[in-house]
This record gives sequence, structure tokens and C-alpha cells, in this order.
Amino acid sequence: MKNHNLYSFWRRSRNRVSRFWRQTGGGVAVFLALAVIPLIGFVGIGTDTARAYLVKSRLSSALDAAGLAGGRSFFLPTRDADIQMFFNANFPPGYLGATISGPNIDVDEDAETITLTASASLQTSFMHLFGFNALGVSSSAVVTRQMQALDVVLAIDMSGSMAWSAAGGGSRISAARSAANELIDILFGSDSTKDKLNIGLVPWNGKVNIMRDGAFYDSAVTVTQPVTAFTNPETGAAQAEVYIANNSPVPLLATPDANWQGCVFSRFIDDADEDTDTDTLLGMQSTPAADWPAWQPIGPGTQPLWGGEPVPGSAQCTLAVGGSECRACLDHGITPLVNVKATIQGAVNDLVSPTGTTNITQGLGWAWRVLKPEAPFTEAIADPPYKRQQAIVLLTDGENFAGSGDGYKTTFGDGDTGRPDMDARLQLLSDNLKADGVILYVIQFANAGGALQTLLQGVASGPASPFYHYAPDAETLSQVFREVANHLSELRLSK
Repeated sequence: MKNHNLYSFWRRSRNRVSRFWRQTGGGVAVFLALAVIPLIGFVGIGTDTARAYLVKSRLSSALDAAGLAGGRSFFLPTRDADIQMFFNANFPPGYLGATISGPNIDVDEDAETITLTASASLQTSFMHLFGFNALGVSSSAVVTRQMQALDVVLAIDMSGSMAWSAAGGGSRISAARSAANELIDILFGSDSTKDKLNIGLVPWNGKVNIMRDGAFYDSAVTVTQPVTAFTNPETGAAQAEVYIANNSPVPLLATPDANWQGCVFSRFIDDADEDTDTDTLLGMQSTPAADWPAWQPIGPGTQPLWGGEPVPGSAQCTLAVGGSECRACLDHGITPLVNVKATIQGAVNDLVSPTGTTNITQGLGWAWRVLKPEAPFTEAIADPPYKRQQAIVLLTDGENFAGSGDGYKTTFGDGDTGRPDMDARLQLLSDNLKADGVILYVIQFANAGGALQTLLQGVASGPASPFYHYAPDAETLSQVFREVANHLSELRLSK
């Protein structure tokens, strides 16, 4: 009986539901239709919102990439074009049907920041059912140029050819001064001093004036400094002291002449034992074959002896006068590492009246010694507790040329005949320098020589930009120095 009652209840319920559907079918359809509309709307909102999210994410990434590209070329005329190019590469036209406005570029050169903003509009697929025909998204990025600690030495060619005209007007040395100042401006920005930024200057021709730039030499106050007993490589005599001039930290093997102009020979002896040579090494050196605790001063007056004989044909060679063998020592001395913008700019602006021949090894070698904390120049901090780059920017317009006054005393030959051996010394020096972790930028200026290019590409930290550059004219030289300066900068996204 109980099962019969349940069955009867089920049949009555089913019949009533059936009659409801038959009597109100149109109303139910309307009810279901009304229920489906918000369901489709919710699905559409999700779809359109997902598209907007993807567009915003891509927009943000494109602005970051474009900002970093612009930061790397912050002071270059291509900066805005670089920003647009990287933005387009990372946000292709028509991405998900979006229409782009921007990027808008706002540059603050004093604060060294680039602010980029952009917006995108995309037509909705479903939300227009609710009156929303388009969605808008926007994004921004701020890139700040931030210098890591940097010590850099400018090694500027001051040989006679730097007085020649440069393509585009002016002399080559004036173009070099202008370009070097641009590099200094970029690195210092609007600051007159900058923590953890130091720049030095080594002017050079066939030799280097190792006096501190602008410091007056007084032979009366040259002092002696005791050292471990050694055999003087230049004279063969036993010696236990070196000499220190009042205006240079560089120790000397002999007392300089009263009219000494500040130049020294390379630490090199013309013998079969290359272990006696330390011209391609950094500081004071002691080798199994010879000790070099100091450098031999060059004239004026009678040239120093080697092998018991004076320089052939130059017994009374006075370096203060002209002549291919005995060019004058430069008036410009070395500016050690400094963090005062006006000081290094003043030293660069004083580079006038180029003269003499070309010994690239001398210029690069002394730039290395100025850069490092080892004596004789000790301005660089040894083992700093922070990240630091050390770099040399070498500019030359000429090829190595041998002479008695160039530091090698014509031991490699005279003039062009000495070039192969001098080039080999330069390559060995640069290899040692790069092994020491120094970044080497080399600029070949106004001289398109293929042999010189091959040599300098091997000297640089890399055979192409940003490490090796050929600048045929003043305008290109300016651009090259800007590129080098920007490469010395490190960027970070600040937002």
C-alpha cells in the first residue's frame, strides 16, 4: 500500500509539471532567454578583459625595452629613433586589434631620466552589448642612467699629424678636445664632482711626459729613495737608490738634467734576452735577467749611454729642438685620476700644439700605470668594496714610427723600419692589459690605413663597436666618444 501511494504521488506530480509546460511554454522560453543574456555578458567581459590584460602586459614590456634602448643612447642623436624602433619591435602594429597612442618621450637630461608613456584602445567583442564599445589601457616606464664605479684614462695622441686639418673643419686635435669633453660631460652629467667616478689623461707622442701636468720641475729638490741593491740595466753599475723629482711620483734610474722635460725611455734593452724587457708590464719589475725599479730619464743634453756607447749620431742631441730623432718632450704632463670635472676638462682643453712622432705603446703603457693603484701612480683605490670598471680610451691618427727619442733608442730600426717590432710590443702590452681586466676602447681617427686598422682591432677589447671605432672626420669622432661614454654607463629600470 505504501509503494502504491508513492507511485500515485509521482504520477500526479509529473502530470502537473507536464500541464505547466504545455500551458506556459512561451513564458519559460523568455525566462531562459533573459537568463542567457547576462551569462553571455559575463563570458564576454572575461574575454574582453583578458584581451585588455594581454595588451597592457605587452605594452609595459615594450616600454621597458624601448626605455633601456633610449638610455643606452641617451646623449646620441638617434635616441628617440632607437626608442621608437625598440617599441615597435616589441609591440607589433595591430597586436590583438589594439590602436596605440605613443610612446610619448619625456627626457630630463639633468636628472638623466627618460619617462615613457603609451596607451592602447581596443574594440570590445561582447561588452558592446552593454554599451561598452572600447576598452583603454595605459602604461609607463622610467629609465634612470646610473653610473657604477668607474676609473677611466684618456690616452690622446699628440704627435705632429694631430695638428693637421680634420675632415669637416678644424684641426684633428681640436676635434679630439671637443669629443673628449663630450665624453666627460656625459659621465659627469650636471655634477661638478661625482663619487666613484675618476678620469685621468695621458697625452703622448713618441714618448710621455711623466710629470704631473702643470707642476713646475725644480732639479734642486730631487731626492733619493733607498731600494734593494740592483744592477742598473742601463749602465751595468751597482745601485741601491733611485731618484724622485719634485713633480712626479715616477722613480728614476739617474738624476735628471736641470733642464729635464719629463720624458723617460722604455724599460727595454736591445739584447737577445726578452726577460730583460718590462716595457709591456705594469709597475716596477724585477726579472731573473734584469731589475727595473725605475725609469731612465731622457735628455736634454747628452743622451744616456747603453752598452757603453752614446746614441749613434746623437751624442749632443737636445730634445728641445726639432729633428726626427730627438723631438721635444710634450709640454703636457699626466693628469692622474681625479673626480673633479673642471680639473679633467682643463687638462683636455690645454691639449694644443701637437708635435713629434708616434709610439702608441708608450701612450697605452702609461695610461695603464695611471689607471692602476700600484706605484708609481696610486690614485686608484685598491680592491674597493664595490663594483668598478676600469677602462682606457685610446685615440690615435698615426702608425708607430721608430726613433732614438721614442723610448726604444732606434733599437728596432729607424722610422718605418722599426714599425713591425713596435707593433708587436703594442700587441703584447694590450694583451697584458686586457688580461688585467681593463676594458680598452680604441679609436682610429682620420687615418684609414688597413694595416693600422688590423693592429688596432687586435689591441681593442673587441674588433668592432663599442670597443674599436674608425672615425674619418670630426663629426663621427664626436659620435664615437658619445657611444663610448654611453657604453661606460650602466642602466636600471627605476619603475
